[in-house]
Amino acid sequence: MPAVSAELGTSKAVMALQKTLSLLLLSLLTLLGLGLVQPSYGLATYEGFQREHVDSTGTGGTNLYCNTMMQRRGMTRPRCKQFNTFIHEDIGTINNICNAPNIQCKDHRMNCHAGVVRVTDCRNTGGSSPYNCRYGARASTRRVVIACEGNPLVPVHFDR
Repeated sequence: MPAVSAELGTSKAVMALQKTLSLLLLSLLTLLGLGLVQPSYGLATYEGFQREHVDSTGTGGTNLYCNTMMQRRGMTRPRCKQFNTFIHEDIGTINNICNAPNIQCKDHRMNCHAGVVRVTDCRNTGGSSPYNCRYGARASTRRVVIACEGNPLVPVHFDR
């Protein structure tokens, strides 16, 4: 008889654990739906923004710079990215743009912010295969618009 009692105890414990896990999952999904918990992909988007658009140590401005950086940052595979902008400011200055007043993004969302920074715009001037991408550079100090998300707000997308 003790074996049957132990099995019933184990069965009740497993059922209680399943119920607890179900409630935790439901709570997490509710918080995600309300926007109170940031999903982990937000960090990857911030890191992606930095990989594609931030070069705080470079001054840019030359075709060689664009050709090198576009390849180094993985924007020539599987095909040449047509246009990209590198921001030449420290990440703190770029993050601070997210504190500027909200403006409308190209996709009509209201999570964009504007600031003036030093940039190099790289435009594809020929070639389409990963080994034949060629870029022309244009350096300037200009107004940029970036989309920001998270808490605290961080840049996740270069809008224009």
